Amino acid sequence: MTPPGGDFPAATVTRDPAATIRELKEQSGKDIWLWGSLKLMHSLLDAGAVDEITLLVCPASRGKARVFEDSRDLKLVEATSFDNGLALLRYEITK
Repeated sequence: MTPPGGDFPAATVTRDPAATIRELKEQSGKDIWLWGSLKLMHSLLDAGAVDEITLLVCPASRGKARVFEDSRDLKLVEATSFDNGLALLRYEITK
């Protein structure tokens, strides 16, 4: 799984985020990526609209925001480390 680069379609969520994601999942295409919004990610996880999570982990932390506010059933399916200290972690959401 490669993050999108260059020119790719984007969707703006202006109403119910979970409904928007469910509609996008019904269309043909590839993966749906969410960049930089923990609040939106939490709402999508709570609604059961997420199948998988890919995290790019940086060894430095800023702020007090938690990625997950409660326990989640996650199965690690891929882990890649990079020379610069970053790690890419891909989890499947188990239900």
